Amino acid sequence: MAQVSGHRSGDTNRMSQLTMAPETADQTQLSRMSHSIRGKLQFMDYLVRAAVADVERFQDEPDPGTRIFIRQLVEMHAASLRLESQNMRSIGELCDTLEAMVSGAPATLGTPNSPGEMA
Repeated sequence: MAQVSGHRSGDTNRMSQLTMAPETADQTQLSRMSHSIRGKLQFMDYLVRAAVADVERFQDEPDPGTRIFIRQLVEMHAASLRLESQNMRSIGELCDTLEAMVSGAPATLGTPNSPGEMA
């Protein structure tokens, strides 16, 4: 980035959260959380697709040794999906943040005369 115009692109990321306006800090947090959740969901989508494809391969495979290998793959995908689904508390945190941002709380609305407390 040779020339930075305005504070929207790179400058906001360089500011500490102490100097950011409350709505900017909330938006940064929201952006990070949503990015993380999208990544987790994409990974879970991959695991689901791989598990389903491997189950189909397992059912069509005549060789017993290959069937054992494919069964282990399916079990590995299922275990990973279980673990990922247990770690999705970030969706609840995102929902809490979204609700706080629209609840009318002064800190999330960025009203000039509001106290600086975060919801």
